[in-house]
Amino acid sequence: MNELPRIGGGVDLSALVRKANAPTTAPDGSNTGSGSASAGVASPNTHAPAAISLPSLVIEANAEMLAGFVKISSQIPVLVNFTTSRSDDSKMLSAKLAKEVNARAGATVLLLIDGDANAPLLKSFQLDQVPAVAAVIKGQPAPLFMGDQEPAVIAQVVDRVLEIARSNGINGVVQVDAAAETPKPQLPVHDQAAYEAIDAGDYELAVKEFEAALAESPADQIAVRGLAEARYMMRVEHLELEAVLSKPAETLQDVFNKADALIAMGHADKAFEALLDVFAVATKEDRDAVRNHLLELFKVVQDSAPGEITAARQRLASLLY
Repeated sequence: MNELPRIGGGVDLSALVRKANAPTTAPDGSNTGSGSASAGVASPNTHAPAAISLPSLVIEANAEMLAGFVKISSQIPVLVNFTTSRSDDSKMLSAKLAKEVNARAGATVLLLIDGDANAPLLKSFQLDQVPAVAAVIKGQPAPLFMGDQEPAVIAQVVDRVLEIARSNGINGVVQVDAAAETPKPQLPVHDQAAYEAIDAGDYELAVKEFEAALAESPADQIAVRGLAEARYMMRVEHLELEAVLSKPAETLQDVFNKADALIAMGHADKAFEALLDVFAVATKEDRDAVRNHLLELFKVVQDSAPGEITAARQRLASLLY
């Protein structure tokens, strides 16, 4: 098979091709040849395709929802489009991808994920800019390309993904049912317990559960963000917002309280500005504390204030270097 073309910094799916075509060994130890239909890999025509009910072929998703689609990728290939509101090209790319996916009659599904709000997830796909496109086949993530592409190129890439999926015995079909549920997030035990604690208003317990989750899996991005949110909710639970905002900030803790209160009032830009103003003139020890507080607040508002976060990161970088 020809390799998937490398486009705009993309990475091909040749590893999956090699896996699909690798020699297999029969129970008696004999070599059965390549991973084609004759070698025991299901041919698309051998069995009726598995039917998967989803509300749409194009679904807005997030990092938590992705786990459910990773499981589905053993039945259908999943395309992932990391989007950004900062680029008109991103909207055009999403429209082209949606057109291609809808034309494939349920052979694949497209997830639209905000790349600005899910930067760690973007990196896990080995992508470093948005918009970008990746695929998940049999649980394996594969970066495809970054930036907008011509419709013919996008069609070629989607064709290649489907070809590789079929080579791996993946021939499911999505049946669109408006009443169908999208895959529900499957949270690890500590993460689930933490969110249950948040629902119950026990933020201290939530912090402990998220810390336990990170002790077991330091790369757990759900726990990383959840811990920041739980700590923030602990701080503001008994904070008198109006009093904090009307009082001059005389100590570093006063600045932290003011920033937290501004976040609660929906003024992320002013919260970041207050912290960065102090950071600019603080001692090295205080700088570390201010920077940590700022980065934690970035996680708290990452979905609602991506533009403000970008501006604050740029100013922080200029103050550091």
